[in-house]
Amino acid sequence: MRPILIDGRPLQSDSATRGIGTYLRGLLGGMVEIGFSSQIALLLSRGTPPPTAQDSLGLDAGPAVARLERRAQVLADPWLVAAALRRNPPRLYHAVEYGQPRRARIPVVVTVHDLIPFVLPGYSWKSRLLRRSGLRLLRRADSIITPSRATAADCVRVAGVAAERIHVIPHGLSPDFRPAPTEVVDALRRRLRLPRPYLLGVGTFEPRKGLPHLVEVTRRLRAKHDVDLVVAGSQGIFAPQLEASLATLGDHAHDLGFVGDDDLVALMSGAVAFVFPTAYEGFGLPLLEAMGCGTVAAAFANSSLPEVAGDAAILVADGDAAELSAALDRVLSDPEEAARRQARGLAHAAGFTWAPAARSTI
Repeated sequence: MRPILIDGRPLQSDSATRGIGTYLRGLLGGMVEIGFSSQIALLLSRGTPPPTAQDSLGLDAGPAVARLERRAQVLADPWLVAAALRRNPPRLYHAVEYGQPRRARIPVVVTVHDLIPFVLPGYSWKSRLLRRSGLRLLRRADSIITPSRATAADCVRVAGVAAERIHVIPHGLSPDFRPAPTEVVDALRRRLRLPRPYLLGVGTFEPRKGLPHLVEVTRRLRAKHDVDLVVAGSQGIFAPQLEASLATLGDHAHDLGFVGDDDLVALMSGAVAFVFPTAYEGFGLPLLEAMGCGTVAAAFANSSLPEVAGDAAILVADGDAAELSAALDRVLSDPEEAARRQARGLAHAAGFTWAPAARSTI
C-alpha cells in the first residue's frame, strides 16, 4: 500500500523545536501512539534527517521517504514538491505549511496555522506577495486543517476557502509541560540569578507580540508587588527593541535569550504569572504550556486565545494593559484566587493531548 506522505522538512529547520516543528513532532508522536505510523512517510530535504524525524518517533527511514532538494525560494517550492510527488506518488500528501504542490494527481490536505500577514498591518508587500501564491493553492486543496475556529474564519474570509472543506483540530500539549519539582525550579533560579518573584514572557518579540504592553504591565504591578520581568526566546532582528524596552525596568528585567524545553518548563513553573499580550495567534500554544505547568496565565481576548484559554486563563479586553495589570494585581494579592486559577489551568490543559489530534487528522 502506498504511504501517506507528510511534509517533514520543518523538522530539519533551525526552529524544529518550536512553531510548526512542535506541531509536526506532536502530530507524528500521536500517530505513533495510536499505531498509525506504519502508514506514514516523510518528505525531507536531501541530507541526513534529524533524529526527531525518525529515531525517536519510530518512523521508517526506508525508500518510502521522499527526497527533495532544500528549497532556495518560496515561489519555487510548489513546483519542487509537485515533481517529488510525481516521481513516487503517495496515497495522499499532507502539507503542514505553505509547502503544497502546484498541481497534484493525489488528494492534498493542508494545515494552515495562521494567516497573520493578511490579518495584521505592518507586513511588507514582498512578504504578502510570496504568501499570496500560497493562498491561491489553498483554494485547490482537497481539505484544510486549522488549529482554531479563528483561523478557520480567516481562511474563509481572506483566502476564500469553502467552510465545508475546513476541519478545526486543536493542537495537543506535550506531556513535558507539567509543574516542575520545587527543587528543580529553585536550582534554575539560582543558576539564572532570579532571586525575586517574576512575571514571564516567552517568544520572539516582533511587534504583534506586545512587548510595550508586557513592560507596562510589569511597571504597573511593581507599584504594589516586588516582581521582576523575565523574557525568554531568541530575538534575532528584534533584539535591539527588546533591550531598549527592558532597560526602562532597570535591574528588574532579565533577558534570557533562547532556553531549552527543560528550562522553559521550570521557568514557567516558577513564575507568579505568564503574561501573553499578543495581538494575534493562530492557536497560542505558549498560553496552554504555561497552564500545563500550573502557572497563572493572562492574555488579551483576541484571535484564537479565548478558544485556548477557556475559563482557565485571565482574559481582558484586547490591548488594555491597564485592565490586564488590574486583573493580575487581584490574583497576586489573593493567594487563594491564585491557587484556584492554577488548578483550573492544570485541569484545562490536561484536555489537550496529541493522540486525539492525530485521530482527528487521520
